[in-house]
Amino acid sequence: MLFGCIHIPDFSVQASVRHERGGIFKTNPVIVLDGPDSRQKVFACNAAARQHGIEIGMTRAQLQLLPGVVTRKRRAEEEAEAQAALMDCGYALSSKVESTCPGAVIVDLSRAGRLMGPPSSIARKFVDLAAECNLQGQVSIAANPDSAFHAARGFGGVTIIRPGKEADRLASLPVEILNPNREELETLLNWGITNFQSFADLPVISLIKRLGQRGLYLQELARGKTHREIVPSVPLAEV
Repeated sequence: MLFGCIHIPDFSVQASVRHERGGIFKTNPVIVLDGPDSRQKVFACNAAARQHGIEIGMTRAQLQLLPGVVTRKRRAEEEAEAQAALMDCGYALSSKVESTCPGAVIVDLSRAGRLMGPPSSIARKFVDLAAECNLQGQVSIAANPDSAFHAARGFGGVTIIRPGKEADRLASLPVEILNPNREELETLLNWGITNFQSFADLPVISLIKRLGQRGLYLQELARGKTHREIVPSVPLAEV
């Protein structure tokens, strides 16, 4: 089995500016505001904005002290269109495509190698397809969808994980990539668990006592040992 995942960093920001000329996502600090006009806060921002000290949740009043920042209002339709474009990229590679979450798509590539060559070539094609839609993505290919998803979220560029090497390749990723809830994350950080490797090494019995079966599931994710079927989405043309 082989799966590919593409992740679009700062998806809400990219969706809001992808049709604008000049490549402002790369060159300018860009933020997306959400909420009522009188109480708008930063919902998302790009790397350039973070370098200016902008953080999620900042108010418009706080932003007035930061000149040169490009602001956009969050629009659900823009994000939906960008996600649909990302799905189309997936369908160019496979008939089985999962809309995993906003800004991420997983495809079943089990039959793609015969037509498209080695995993590295397929991954590059995925990146190029997204670029044609004005979306800058990170792609990973792995033997199971969850490992591909976490690697795409955590590593820039293209990542190819050989079967059996999932734990080694994912080891350096921060535990936040696993999307633990607040209580789970606080517990892990209090234990000094900051990355996949340290989480994977935790004694199973102690982990279950503190975090239950949910903790065991997260550990299996950190070890790259989960196996599941992707949930194929229906192409828009068939809806």
